[in-house]
Amino acid sequence: MTSTTRSSTPDAIPLTSQDSSALPVLREAMSPEDKLRIKELHAQWGSPFVRQQLNNLCSLGGVVILITTWYAGLWPLTVLLWFVVAHFFHTKPLSLHDACHGTLSSNRRMNGIYGVLCGTVSLVPLSVYRHAHAYHHGFMSSDRDPELWPFNVPGTSRGFRMLCAFLEIVFGFIYTPFLFFRSLFVCGSVKKNVRRRILLEYGLIVLFWGSIAVILTKYQWWEPFAIGYFAPLVIAGAYQTLNKYTEHMGLMGETVLSGTRSVIPETLLHKAFSNMLQHVDHHGAHHRYAQIPFYHLPEASPIVYSQRSAENPVFTTYYAAFFDMLPTLADPKVGGQWKKQARQVEADHR
Repeated sequence: MTSTTRSSTPDAIPLTSQDSSALPVLREAMSPEDKLRIKELHAQWGSPFVRQQLNNLCSLGGVVILITTWYAGLWPLTVLLWFVVAHFFHTKPLSLHDACHGTLSSNRRMNGIYGVLCGTVSLVPLSVYRHAHAYHHGFMSSDRDPELWPFNVPGTSRGFRMLCAFLEIVFGFIYTPFLFFRSLFVCGSVKKNVRRRILLEYGLIVLFWGSIAVILTKYQWWEPFAIGYFAPLVIAGAYQTLNKYTEHMGLMGETVLSGTRSVIPETLLHKAFSNMLQHVDHHGAHHRYAQIPFYHLPEASPIVYSQRSAENPVFTTYYAAFFDMLPTLADPKVGGQWKKQARQVEADHR
């Protein structure tokens, strides 16, 4: 199956990691029925229009409520609602991720339009996201994975990695765009037609946010902007970072599944939470079959993890996966290359 992302960036690593020889993939025997089911789950249907518009309405409505409660003197409620509204802001990078894979909409043109819009709001052009994310899938957690730098580079000091983790959590809204921009210089060449599109999309970002800045300055709306938009934006950036860390941080596996934390929720409440995250918590299934749309991942995960192994971390709640990751932030690192370095150091000292 040819992915939208792959055709859009022909010089990039394929997004379906199982097709790449860069990273070992745990291949378990699958029954013919399971193979057929996996093939069926690649089918896309419909458009995210309704879901996207509901998220947009909740985001805009949340901004209005935040500003209203703040100026009404109900600042404790404002602070509490920051964390709620931040979730709806967080749906934009989640949708950008799905658009990158070509799975946000079954209509390719609409998929691209939604992706560009989400990228403009998130400060990451869709074309840049595709370029970097292809390497994340092709070289997941290796020292060539641009999304997990510097935690995947043996030899970097613990202090530097802890500082980067702190900055990415607290200032994720700007640190994440920096990581993707950096990928343009460390992930191989970008073809001329793709470079042109990248420049246009960065230009759109500058035009959009520049216009916003002019309007805010003209009408002196910077304070309500800070209360209603910037504060939940900062929290949404932290959500995005912690979500990425929950998926990979602290794992030293050398296969797709052993390098990924997955959540297969069992209760209705946790399934609803997974749905709010557009099922990105089914991360092992996503890395095995990157072209399966997010709404089919809950059906794919039981097939991918039909043979459980202690090496392949699976949790029944997102919170369990999060708290499994949390202690690793004391020495943030990811990827099997750290084990190789430790073995090499041990061999050198013999």
